[in-house]
Amino acid sequence: QSVARLDDVHVEALLLELADLVPRGDLPSGVIARVIAYDEIHATNLAETLRSWLDSFGDVAKAAASMFVHPNTFRYRLRRAAEVGRIDLDDPAARLSAMLQLRLMSLRSAPDGG
Repeated sequence: QSVARLDDVHVEALLLELADLVPRGDLPSGVIARVIAYDEIHATNLAETLRSWLDSFGDVAKAAASMFVHPNTFRYRLRRAAEVGRIDLDDPAARLSAMLQLRLMSLRSAPDGG
């Protein structure tokens, strides 16, 4: 069994602490709730598109490649996610909020994530 140093898992530990502070029923909300609801109704993957773009720090080429789609297709989907979610992707606070929600939801849906 390996032991991790705090420096190696600092971000994950911080997210787990944050997840403990957010009641289960509070996620998703706002932008992410709207995008996920749209995805469920229309069988799209706009939440995944938004997450990929955020994870790629706005690098459309990298995000598109991670989803195996053409950059123009990715840009269209990202614009659609912004419209559906009513999010201003130029607003750093809005991006942070969306990223945190997506990360916390991902943690909670992991097999060992509580």
